[in-house]
Amino acid sequence: MVDVAHCQWCGEEDETAAHVIFHCVRVKELWEESECAAAVLQEGESMCDILVRWGEVGRKVKQRAAILAWVIWMERNDKIFSDKTTPNDVLLARVYKAVEEHGLYSKKVYAISAAKQQASSNKWNPPPVGVVKLNSDASLSEEGWVGMGVIARDSEGNVLFAATRRVKAWWPPEIAEGKAMLLAVKLAKRFGYDNVILESDNQVLITRLTKVSVYLSDFDVVLEDILSTSSAFMSFLWSHVKRDGNIVAHHLAKLMPFGVEQVWVNHCPVMISPYVLSDKLSID
Repeated sequence: MVDVAHCQWCGEEDETAAHVIFHCVRVKELWEESECAAAVLQEGESMCDILVRWGEVGRKVKQRAAILAWVIWMERNDKIFSDKTTPNDVLLARVYKAVEEHGLYSKKVYAISAAKQQASSNKWNPPPVGVVKLNSDASLSEEGWVGMGVIARDSEGNVLFAATRRVKAWWPPEIAEGKAMLLAVKLAKRFGYDNVILESDNQVLITRLTKVSVYLSDFDVVLEDILSTSSAFMSFLWSHVKRDGNIVAHHLAKLMPFGVEQVWVNHCPVMISPYVLSDKLSID
C-alpha cells in the first residue's frame, strides 16, 4: 500500500483502509445501493471487530460485501495510480457479476453428489461394490491432545487402511472431528480411490458438508478444506451414522500412534480387530 497523506477522493487527512472502504463520501452510496449497509464498519469498531460481526450477517450480504470492499479498493488504486474514476453503476455491475461468477465456480468445484436424506443407521453398513467407505472420529483429552481415527473398508467389510493421528491442539469438538474427516479424505486421495463415501456420527458436519454451507469461522475453514479436497474424486458422498455404527473410528481415535501419525494398510491394529469383525458379522 502506498502511503498517502490525504484521501484521493474527499481530501480527508490520515487516510485509512476503514475510511477508504466504508466511510468516504465516494463509497457510502455504493454500500446503500448494494444493500450491504449492515456490513459497514461502525464507529468505534476495529477491522477485527467487523469480521466478528460479519458472522451475524446473512451469507449473501456477507459475500456481496466482501466483493464490494475489494472492488472499492481496486477503484481507489485506479484513482491513485491512473487517475481514473469509474461510475457507481459500473462498479455495482462488477460486484454482481463477481457474485454470479463465484456462484458458478462454487457449483463447479463443489459438484459433489449428496446422499439422499434417510434415517441414520445405528450400525455400520458396507458401501456398494467398487466404492470405499471412510469412517472418521476424534477424541479430546484434558491435556490438550487430539486423537483422530480413520478406517477405510470395501463392500465386504474388509479393511483397506486404518490410520490414527495425534496432535497437541485446543480445538473445539467440531473442529477436531472436521480435522479427522480431512485426514480421511487426504488418505483416500493418497491411496488413489475414486469413489468414496465419508461417514461420521457428527450430524452437524455431515449436514453442512452435504449442503456445501461454508461461511467465515475457523470451523468453516476446515469445511472448505474438506470440500476442496473431496472435489478431486469421481464421486463423493456424505453419510451420517449413529455412534454405534462408528465404533471402529471411535476406538482408533483413542489409540496412541507411534509418532504423530500411523497408517496400517490392508489391516488394522490388533486391539481394533474385534470391532471390525463385529461390523463385518452384522452385514445383512
